Amino acid sequence: MFRVFRLLVQNGSFLLFVCLQLYCLYLIVQYNKNQNQVYLYSKQKWALTIQDKYQSVINYLNLTQKNAEVAAENARLLEKHFLQYEQSRYTGLDSTSQLINLYKVIPAVVINNSVTKVNNTITINKGGENGIEPGMGVVTAKGVLGIVTDTTRHYSLVMSLLHTKSKISAKLQRTQFPGTLVWKGFHPEQLHLEDVQKYADVKAHDTIVTSGYSLVFPEGLPIGRVEAFEIPQGAFTYSIQVSLFQNLNTIEQVYVIGHNYKNEKDQLEKQAEKYE
Repeated sequence: MFRVFRLLVQNGSFLLFVCLQLYCLYLIVQYNKNQNQVYLYSKQKWALTIQDKYQSVINYLNLTQKNAEVAAENARLLEKHFLQYEQSRYTGLDSTSQLINLYKVIPAVVINNSVTKVNNTITINKGGENGIEPGMGVVTAKGVLGIVTDTTRHYSLVMSLLHTKSKISAKLQRTQFPGTLVWKGFHPEQLHLEDVQKYADVKAHDTIVTSGYSLVFPEGLPIGRVEAFEIPQGAFTYSIQVSLFQNLNTIEQVYVIGHNYKNEKDQLEKQAEKYE
């Protein structure tokens, strides 16, 4: 209390000056019509400005929430789509209960992405806490992006399609001939579909989709289209140049896809090594 009193004594002149100035300003505004109008106009203008800024912040927060809700709804619709697709493949089953929860879809947002390196990666804002594990596929609404390689509690690292070690099991949608999608490390717009037999029917602009063989990605997800193709001299397979549907420079919202029985399938197939 003594310190407050001493502060008032030391700065008494200044405080008195400020009080008098404020009182004079009040008298000027209160008893002069023109100054009063200026004051009211300024007050209204500042109030509207503050309200506008406040509303912008509220709208931004609401938009962020709505985006999250839309992403969650899209993930739910993807799961439903995958289930319906599997049901259509097994129309002879008396019950489809075994197909329920075959896939899980987790929405996420890209927080880091590279496209100019030889081996490019993508970082997303969801991790082990959200159920993401290494080996899960990552897609957008337009097509395949890559495969999760590492996770922490809150983040995941994705091997992009633009990675020389990336190998995606794919096929020609029109003729169903399978192949392997790879990137040779040169142009980010040019990937290649390999291992397609030379007797396959290939045409320019044929659509490339996932094959479904590996369970990393459900069958039929879009990847890109055929831009050019040839059979190198002496080769038994095509060299097919593919352009992606998804521009990897502009990815934001992504979806992580997990097959609930993939680990079981992988463990079983490891047993095949005993017979090789």
